Amino acid sequence: MVVCDVGQGDAILLTFRSRQILVDGGPDDRVVDCLSRHMPFWDRALEVIVLTHPQADHMNGLVDVLRRYDVSEVFLTGATNTTDGFMAFKAAVLQEGASLHFARRGDEIRLEPLALTVVWPKAAIGTLASFRKEAIDAAVLGETTATDVNETSVVLLAQFGTFRALMTGDIGIDTEQALLRSGALNRVDVLKVAHHGSKYATSSDFLSVIRPQLALISAGKKNRYGHPTSDTLMRLDSVGAEILRTDERGDIEIMSNGEDYWVLE
Repeated sequence: MVVCDVGQGDAILLTFRSRQILVDGGPDDRVVDCLSRHMPFWDRALEVIVLTHPQADHMNGLVDVLRRYDVSEVFLTGATNTTDGFMAFKAAVLQEGASLHFARRGDEIRLEPLALTVVWPKAAIGTLASFRKEAIDAAVLGETTATDVNETSVVLLAQFGTFRALMTGDIGIDTEQALLRSGALNRVDVLKVAHHGSKYATSSDFLSVIRPQLALISAGKKNRYGHPTSDTLMRLDSVGAEILRTDERGDIEIMSNGEDYWVLE
């Protein structure tokens, strides 16, 4: 599991042997450099790409990835917008010809024995037929505001043996509460902290249930949002989580044998 240093954004590469899943692509083509560092030079294929939600800091880098790599499957929420970045992403997905899936709770992405389970959103948004149309039909495809698109984020629970990692996109406290009510979550080893460490996510209630040993934060150096916030760092510290940040370390790489895990220096 590699949390790529893509500045103020998210990109996470999961690898089992020669197969890979990329969750988000950051704001620009820096994700391609990360893939070059952590994949063999001869491997030009990604089995799965997941876009957690259509905002530039998670989405724009995927355009270059889709142009440079062979991608078999793409998972996304169905939430959309009319930005140039989204239209470029949509065009790149359709040009690639990958198998498309609108993620919903209970879906699984498998690279045996690695399994990713979708725990949010609870239902798919929009339709694939509408996504494939040239023009966006907001009434069908779930056009969202800048505020609520974060709450449509695809949340993934990765499991490899007894190792468990939770990737939370940019969900906020409201969605965390909905996940707690669903009973879908329990303790995890690793948490990819939501929304780059925003104070409006990673609540004490949420952390008291999942109790991660390791918290990973993807944020840009001296970013204008002040991420990660001191509030979030204090809440993580209160449950005993070790905190690693891309703005301090660059790429963060974790290995697991299905039982234990360790951070590569």
